[in-house]
Amino acid sequence: MAILAHLAYLLGGLGFIIAPLVIFLIKKDDSFVYEHAKQALVAHLAILAASIIIGMLCFLLIGLLLLPVMAILWLLLIITSIIAAVRAADGELYEYPFIQRLVAKV
Repeated sequence: MAILAHLAYLLGGLGFIIAPLVIFLIKKDDSFVYEHAKQALVAHLAILAASIIIGMLCFLLIGLLLLPVMAILWLLLIITSIIAAVRAADGELYEYPFIQRLVAKV
């Protein structure tokens, strides 16, 4: 379940938000899976928020310059998600870089 939470972006659409959210909500008794789902959920919500903001800016033609930044952020998410899934498979916890303040608030 922890691995699925990290790799949920492979589900397409909003599955990358729904899968970690469902795992986060139903696996509160399993601290390992719960922590991985929380990390994945916050990371995926952060990338969704950035995508929406850049998308709206692109509509105004201002954000076209930010498209390479968005591509780099998605690439970073994919790389860190794969690392997190491997760590989960090894039974280790993983913390995504740059989002720990947000994770602490959840």
